[in-house]
Amino acid sequence: MSQPRLDNLRQRHRALDRLIDTTRALARQEEVKRLKRLRLRLKDRIAALSLPDRTTAKG
Repeated sequence: MSQPRLDNLRQRHRALDRLIDTTRALARQEEVKRLKRLRLRLKDRIAALSLPDRTTAKG
């Protein structure tokens, strides 16, 4: 195989490596966002359950 062709294939291989790494990083970011949203919902539920029941407090 000629050297220019081999160099081209190596360059494409490196580009694919970078693309795969970038895609993985993006997937992790989306997962972190999802987990943070879930955590916030749980925090809101905990806060709501921790508040005194206003209907019985006035009673």
